[in-house]
Amino acid sequence: MEKKPFFQGLAKKTIALALAVLLWAFTNFELDVERDVRIPLHLSGLPEDLIIVNNAPEDVDLSLRGSRNLLSSFAFSNKSIPVDLQKTERGVLKIDLKRAASEIVPRGIDIVAARPSKLSLNIDRLVTKRFRVNPVLGEPDSGYEISKKIKVVPQSVKIRGPASQLAKLETIQTAKIKLEGEEAEFTAPVQLQIPSQYMEVLEGDHVKVTVNIKEIILTKEFRDVDIVPRNFGELEYSTAGLKATLVFNGPYKTINNLTSNEVNVYIDGSEMDGSTQRNLRVKVDYPDSNLLKLTSVTPRRIRVKVKPPAVEESPQT
Repeated sequence: MEKKPFFQGLAKKTIALALAVLLWAFTNFELDVERDVRIPLHLSGLPEDLIIVNNAPEDVDLSLRGSRNLLSSFAFSNKSIPVDLQKTERGVLKIDLKRAASEIVPRGIDIVAARPSKLSLNIDRLVTKRFRVNPVLGEPDSGYEISKKIKVVPQSVKIRGPASQLAKLETIQTAKIKLEGEEAEFTAPVQLQIPSQYMEVLEGDHVKVTVNIKEIILTKEFRDVDIVPRNFGELEYSTAGLKATLVFNGPYKTINNLTSNEVNVYIDGSEMDGSTQRNLRVKVDYPDSNLLKLTSVTPRRIRVKVKPPAVEESPQT
């Protein structure tokens, strides 16, 4: 009787199927396979009056050995390594991450290594203190100065943070306040500069700072300025020391622009009133008299002698 095609080469087909099954089993159940996985680290239970003052890693890299099926299932299991901090006290807490990871790794998987292998947490008391705000100012433009006490609202703020760090803190500084271009009083919101990432301001991280800027008042002196006689007409006169020294006070920009050529110093002959000699007051005309103040004139008066006009003799008859 003729054999059916299905049974032809049945022995070879059976052997091939057996080999395929063995190969699949070897691939999926072989126990000596290693794989690296990254597992999130989950810290929980820290008491409200404590704070961690160093950066803990977010993940732990584990080197695992086990069957491919188990390793694949675990790698995609969305597990995290738990660290319970409920009984933590102030100080340095050391944790064996390999041991902590063993709580979530299923049977049949060995933890070859954990990176990092140890976790050190610096635990401090969490406290709240009030600190005075210290405004940090830039430099005003040349010729300007801060004329009044700086006003800060609020003058102090509450800071919460690690006790050891707050103990070293005296004031809370602001960001630098730029004064360039400011010529009068102004108020600006300024951000507080918190010196540690573990501190927080409980009343907002901005304050209002009021600064009053004014122009500096300077003194300027001119020496040997000519004193010019005026209104003497054809009278002959004599004077001694027709030179003056002048001192002005005024705002920085205005007084810096003042030159001796703009200043007129003179004596007025019309004040002689027919006298042959008199002490005449030295007068000064200058620009920006509403801003500049003449504080000193030397000499203040000059002795002037006037020669009386010649008397014409009448002809004799």
